[in-house]
Amino acid sequence: HLMSVWRQGRLVERAPVGVGRRAVTPTPFGLYYITELLKQTDPGGIYGPYAFGLSAHSNVLHEFAGGNGEIGIHGTNEPRLLGHDVSHGCIRIRNDVVTRLAGELPLGTPVQIEP
Repeated sequence: HLMSVWRQGRLVERAPVGVGRRAVTPTPFGLYYITELLKQTDPGGIYGPYAFGLSAHSNVLHEFAGGNGEIGIHGTNEPRLLGHDVSHGCIRIRNDVVTRLAGELPLGTPVQIEP
């Protein structure tokens, strides 16, 4: 339930995260990369101001909200849930963190998801 962002071998960000509910919709472990950055129309909404699409896909949801079960990293309007298993597989982070990362992480950035 912790995200670490490294740049050239140096830790530049550490923040609590919410992840998938292990028994129902777990976040898949592995090495992935950022495929897209989506600015949300409602920055105070459930996905926060930004969402990163990842090359990761859910092992249990082949479709979600009209999409293909892609896993993402996004903000949240419920920061009290960070640090817990709460999502459908996506990784939730504070809105200020996702906003900062949206300006720093290019497409193709590797993302390692570990237990």
